[in-house]
Amino acid sequence: MKRLICCILCFLYMTVGFGQSYSNDVTLLNKDKNAVTVRTSGIHEKKKDAAEMAVKSAFYTYFFIGIPGLNDDKPLLKLEDEINYRDYFDRFFEQGRYRNFVRAAIPEGDPEKLRAKDFKATVRLTFQEELLRRDLELNKIAIKGADRTSMEETQEQIQLPTIMVVPYKEAGRTFEQILKNDYDKRMAVAKVQEGFNRKGVMTVDFEAKLNAAKRAMQYESNSAESFDKQLLRNSGSDVYVTVDIYKDIAPTGSRVALTLKGYETASGNVLASRQSSSNRFKTSAMDQLCVYAVNDILDDFLKDIATSFAHKIVKGNTVVLNVSIAGTAVQDMETEVGPQSYPLADLLRLWVKKNAVGGKYHVQGSVAEAIIFDQIQIPNRDENGNALDVNDFAFSIWEYLRGDLNIPCRKKVDGNTIYIIIE
Repeated sequence: MKRLICCILCFLYMTVGFGQSYSNDVTLLNKDKNAVTVRTSGIHEKKKDAAEMAVKSAFYTYFFIGIPGLNDDKPLLKLEDEINYRDYFDRFFEQGRYRNFVRAAIPEGDPEKLRAKDFKATVRLTFQEELLRRDLELNKIAIKGADRTSMEETQEQIQLPTIMVVPYKEAGRTFEQILKNDYDKRMAVAKVQEGFNRKGVMTVDFEAKLNAAKRAMQYESNSAESFDKQLLRNSGSDVYVTVDIYKDIAPTGSRVALTLKGYETASGNVLASRQSSSNRFKTSAMDQLCVYAVNDILDDFLKDIATSFAHKIVKGNTVVLNVSIAGTAVQDMETEVGPQSYPLADLLRLWVKKNAVGGKYHVQGSVAEAIIFDQIQIPNRDENGNALDVNDFAFSIWEYLRGDLNIPCRKKVDGNTIYIIIE
C-alpha cells in the first residue's frame, strides 16, 4: 500500500517528456518587461545534474503545463506541439539550446538526497521570456499574442477601428445638454479627437453626427436617453471613446486630469481605459493643459485598443443581429419551418452557432415577434482567406432564410448591427 502511494505521488509530481521526467514544481517570483524569475526544482539520479533538471523543468512547465501568474495561468503551447515540433524541442532540451534564454540560474543550497537514491535541487532561475517568445514565433511554433502585435501587424489582418469621441455623460444628462452647457468637456472631446487624427486614426465627428441625427428624427425630451443610445449605435463608428475632464486650479498652478474609456460600439464591451494628468502650470489656458494630458495618454490608449482588436484576428469581430417579424408576416418565431420542422427561433440559433467563431454568441431575448443576438463573433476571413465583414454575414443569413427556408425577408445594416425583417 505504501509503495502504491509513493507511485501516485511520484506521478502527480513529475511529467514525462522527451524521455525525461520533469518536475512541475515551479513558482513565479518576479516578472518584468523582458525577464521572468521563478523558483524551480528538479530531480535526477546524479547530484551534479539535478540543478540542470530543475532548469529544464521550468521551461517544460512554462511551455506545456503553465506557471501560475504567467500567460493567464495557462500553458503557452498545446501538449501535441511536443510531438508536432519534435526537432525544435529536441534541440531545445536535449542539445541544451535552452541555455540561450537563461539569464541566471542560482542553486538554493545543496541538492537534497531522496529515499529513491535520487537528488532534488532547487534553483532560482531568471530567463528571458521576451526573447524566448520571439524565438517560438520565428519558428512558427507559437502565434504572436495580441499584446505583442503591433498596430501595423494588426492592420495587415483586419481593418482598424473607426473611432468617435464623445463626452462622458452622467445619469440624467444628454449629449446635447453637455455640448451646449459644458465648455470643458466640449473642449476635451475636440482635443482628444485632434490627437487621434494626428496619429492617423480615422474618426467620426460626434457633433456632426448629433446634428444630423436631430435633423433626421423628432427629438423630444422624454426620448432623449434612447436617442443618445441610438446615436452611438448608428454612428458608423466601431469604437466610441468617452472623455471626462477634471480641472484642478490652485494658487500654485493649474492642471487637468483626463479619463478616457473606449467601448466597442456593437457589444458595449470595454476595450481600453486610461487616466492622465498634466503637470501644474501657472496658466488659465485649459485647452493647452488638456493637450498635454492627451499627449501623455494617447499612445498607450491606442495601443490598448489595437491590442483588443488584435484579439479579433483569432476571435473574430462582434456584431449584433436583430431578427423581427413584420406585421404582415404569416409566420413568427414559433412557427415550425425547414425540413425538420424546427421553430424558426431555434433554427436561427443553430445557424448562428454554426457560423460564429467557436460557436460564440449570446441571445439578449427571444419572443414570438423577434429574437435579438446582442453579441455574435463572426470570422474575419472565409476558408479561402478572403476578408469578411458585417455585410457579408448579413447577406449569408438573408440568403439562408430566403434560399434554404423559403422565408421572404429584407435586411439592413447599421454599423455593426444587422436588422432582418421577416415579411
